[in-house]
Amino acid sequence: MNFIFSSFFWGFIIILLGLSIIFRAIFHIRIPFFSIVFALIFIYIGLRILFGTFGIRTSHNTIIFSDSTVKARNYDNHYNVVFGKGVIDLTKLSPTDRNIKVDVNTIFGEGIIKINPEIPTIIQVNSVFAGARMPEGSVAALGSSEYKTKSFSESKYYLKIKANVVFGELRIIEKSPSQ
Repeated sequence: MNFIFSSFFWGFIIILLGLSIIFRAIFHIRIPFFSIVFALIFIYIGLRILFGTFGIRTSHNTIIFSDSTVKARNYDNHYNVVFGKGVIDLTKLSPTDRNIKVDVNTIFGEGIIKINPEIPTIIQVNSVFAGARMPEGSVAALGSSEYKTKSFSESKYYLKIKANVVFGELRIIEKSPSQ
């Protein structure tokens, strides 16, 4: 579907260019081709955003204008969701020889963080005009909140998540990696 829409758009632009050349050569009518193309490109991008086919992935861990799932890796420590919906799956991160610190930012979007309840985890959420729902059901709308899994102990290595949400929604869900 996306390919068909894109092919149609660019085909239409080429036909419009051809008609512009013909009208100028035969009828001496000047059609402002570049102004029309410039406007059509904005309309095209707007339609792609509207129908959810326009997305930007700047890296493995940043989601902009799209809907995507990111599976965390041990060496990534920063994840972003901006103007989109992102699922950040942290269920397979396992702090075996050191504490792991992860930052998740959700700005004008919807973020879902999946954590494994068997891995010791502490989550610190900062929210500004947003909603952050913890696994036990508490909601932080403005300010800071903290959540610890039942397996959390400061004497063991643990996963520390710092989550910031601004004008958006963040949900933290406990799931084992097999679910």
